[in-house]
Formats: sequence, structure tokens, C-alpha cells
Amino acid sequence: MSNNIKLFTSRVFLILLSFLFSTLLTFSQSKMSVFRDSTDNAIDISNWLLQKKGFLPVPMVITEPALGFGAAAAIMFFHSSYMESEGPPSVSGLFGGGTDNGTWGLGGFHAGFWKDDNIRYLGALFKVDVNIKYYGPGLILDDGIKMNMDSWFLLQQLKFRIASSDFFIGGKYIYVNTDNVFDLPIDIPGFNGIHVDNNLSELSLLLDYDIRNNVFTPTKGMFAYLNTTYSDTWLGGEALYGRLEAGFIGFMPMSKVLNLGIRYDSRHAFGDTPFWAKPFADMRGVPLMKYQNNHVQLFEAEFTANVYKRWYLKAFTGMANAYENIELFSKGKSVRNVGTGFRYQLARLLGLRMGMDFAWSNDDFGFYIVAGHAWMR
Repeated sequence: MSNNIKLFTSRVFLILLSFLFSTLLTFSQSKMSVFRDSTDNAIDISNWLLQKKGFLPVPMVITEPALGFGAAAAIMFFHSSYMESEGPPSVSGLFGGGTDNGTWGLGGFHAGFWKDDNIRYLGALFKVDVNIKYYGPGLILDDGIKMNMDSWFLLQQLKFRIASSDFFIGGKYIYVNTDNVFDLPIDIPGFNGIHVDNNLSELSLLLDYDIRNNVFTPTKGMFAYLNTTYSDTWLGGEALYGRLEAGFIGFMPMSKVLNLGIRYDSRHAFGDTPFWAKPFADMRGVPLMKYQNNHVQLFEAEFTANVYKRWYLKAFTGMANAYENIELFSKGKSVRNVGTGFRYQLARLLGLRMGMDFAWSNDDFGFYIVAGHAWMR
């Protein structure tokens, strides 16, 4: 579950752009001038985003295969517009949603970009009740075990730009109180599952290097990261353990119409890490937490082709392996994915594209509404 935190900021942008896209479809032609690009008269939200300030109601669709289909909504407040900010504008919001498998969540967040984007802050507090399958190592059931995770979650993260460089250094604190219930396939009168209560309290050191030409839909450059995490009982956690994550995301133009993206991620857990906080493979078409263990290595490659004006087609593939230790690497739970998708350049001035991805893995399929890039961090 803690790995989902790393996707939090990208989901905020996903919520926002999902709403904007649906809004465009409901406007009459006479009111569309602000949503047109003067260079080609195509639908474009650059001017609207650059000028946006104040409250914004935001609905979205949830398509995560591990959670089912659902809907969510948020009320977001832009503290300033892009035109008034040297970096991205600070945003606060309240959100809530649910899916057809009974999963639901609600909470609030603040994303702050201060001192001309030299200081970046992210804070969140929310409650989630998640129904998911647990596929942890050593299970006899190939289909997994149904699990409910009833959790409170607190996040505090602060990063600082090093001088005027492209390096950021900072820290993160996470606290999660969760009641996990395993719904074992045992027919015993009065048996309602196995309850496991956990507290997760973690401190992390973050180091990022970012030379991408765009944070929404990069086409050139690289983002590299190194995250180290520490937890112990004196922090309020369950045990002494640590995690390490390192990787990079790179983009390289192959021609005027073709672009190559590469992603590598290496995740490792040490000590008595709670089962639900261990690394897992997060790739399109792969349900959350299905391929999970002490160590996870994953690699993805993606080709993007500009096929017509603002329209782009994608083809991607990848592989991951979740294993207990390096000696058992060959016996780990491995998964491959393959998929395709499309994008429309929705905000030319911001370099922002939006569309859908369709992905298949070993035994699963998923489709996703994507604002920006699927690897957005």
C-alpha cells in the first residue's frame, strides 16, 4: 500500500484533467474560444489552465483492475494561476470516491510549490477501506486471498532544490494505522476471517535528479531517484526494517515523429517489513500488490508515434520479478506486460497530453485514463 503514495501527485493531475476533458464536451461552440488554440483552432486547455485560480469541482473515473470500476470527486483550490507563479501553482483539495468491489476513500491534501519552485511540499490525510486480493509469497492459492484494509493515512513530504541545480533533496514521513482482514476460504460457523492490526511509521530520505523537458508528458531528458526508508518501534511502527528504492525514467527522440521512453525501478525491503508494505510491481495491466516480495526489479519500454497533428499512438512492454532474496531470483514471481494506447495533446503550451492505455499481463487486463504520462512522478 505504501507504494501507492508515490502515485499520489500523479492521481491529482489525473483527476483534474479528467474533469477538464469531460467539460470540453459539454460546452457549446459559442463558448469554446477559451478552449481553442489560435495556432490550429484545435481543442486546447492551455489558456484555461494558465489562467485558472480559485475553486474547481473535479469528477473522475476509476479503472484500476485490482479495485474494480468506480468514480471519485474532488474540490480543488488553486492558490494562484500558472501565470502568477514561477513554478506550478500550489493546490489544496478534498476528495472522495469508491468502486464496485466496496473500496472507498476520502481525505484532503495540499501540494505546495514555494520560493520559485525551490521548495516542494506535499501533505495528505485520508481514510481508505480497500478490498483487494493478497498474493504474497508462499501462498498455496494461485488466485490469491481476499483482504480488506481499513486504514488511516498521514503523509508529510518536503524537498529542497540544491542551489540552482536540477537536484532535489528532502524527507518524507508516513504514518498508517490499518486493520487487515483475510477472508480465508474456510467454512466454519462464526468464522469471519483473520484480523491483523498494523501501524506503519516511516521516515524517508529522498534524492531526485530531474532534467526532463516537461513534468506532464516528457519527450526528452531523465528523472532519477533514490529513496531510503527507515522504521522502528520508537517511531510507533511494528518493527525495525528499512526499504530502498532507486531507478530512472528516460525519454529520447528517435525521429521527428517517434519517441522512446525507458523506465527501470529497483525496490528492496530489509528486516521485519509488514507484509502489506513490501515492494510490488506496479505496471499497466498488473493488479496492485499481485507480484510482491522483499525485492522487486522492473523494466519497461514505450514507443510513442505522432500519427496525425495532435494525435499520438503508443506501444509498450515490460517485465518485473518479485523475489525473496538474490539466491532465489530465478524462482521469483515474474510478470510481463504488453499494451497500446493513444494520446491527444490537450494543452500545447504546457506540453500536456491525455488519453487511454490498454494493457495485458500474464493473466490480467486493465485499461486506464491517463493525464500526462503513465510514469508521472
